[in-house]
Amino acid sequence: MRYMELLSTGFERLDRALGGGLLPDSTTLIVHETYSWGWVLGFAILKNRITAGDFGVVMNSVLPLSSLEMELKPVGLDVENLGRAGKLTVIDVFSSLLGIMYPQDFVYSLDNLSAETFVPKYEMLYRSVLKSRIGNRRPVGLDFTLDGIAFIIGEDSTIRVFQRFMALKENSRLRENRKRPVNILVVNKDRVSQRFLSWFSLYSQYVLEIQSGNGAVEKILVRKSPLVYTPRGRELKLKRKRGRIAVE
Repeated sequence: MRYMELLSTGFERLDRALGGGLLPDSTTLIVHETYSWGWVLGFAILKNRITAGDFGVVMNSVLPLSSLEMELKPVGLDVENLGRAGKLTVIDVFSSLLGIMYPQDFVYSLDNLSAETFVPKYEMLYRSVLKSRIGNRRPVGLDFTLDGIAFIIGEDSTIRVFQRFMALKENSRLRENRKRPVNILVVNKDRVSQRFLSWFSLYSQYVLEIQSGNGAVEKILVRKSPLVYTPRGRELKLKRKRGRIAVE
């Protein structure tokens, strides 16, 4: 049997529920509700992959950087320290649109964005980051958030943009010899249409739904995994503790 490489999320129970972990070149969609804080699971997986030696690429379209940092520090992810240590970069769509200029060299902006220019501008910037910062490390990209991009350029344009990203990724897989990336998409399902969710569920190899719980505990439902034929009933608890989150 041919060896199949699997990458750990950093949460043993979640890996088991997914069928062993994440496949290289895969996309994981994390769907949450308005009052859920479960979107931080994406950042926790990102942090764990950085600890394993990968490089983080965060595309932020919804919050000022200071607000994002405040949201993440209680779960143990320090954007500033990871960026300064050369382990993470932020492609900041939010600041690009609203004219905010950050002094940190790990924060990048995209000028004059539109649905037509999004892909070529992002690809050009990503190639620059790949050459100057990522090197031989595996890129782990996190889009925070899909609904933020949909708000900026519209749902249909976001779907078309992602289709073009998939084509670029496939061409890269065929032509380049480097560690294959992992992508994490975060979406608040209350801000987008069911049709939009349906498209991105199709495009994603893994789908995790986070349901609001009682205070520090929320529910994780594994809706889709290429390693599990019948993911129904695979239910986990996501707990927030001081300085970290846990999957139980």
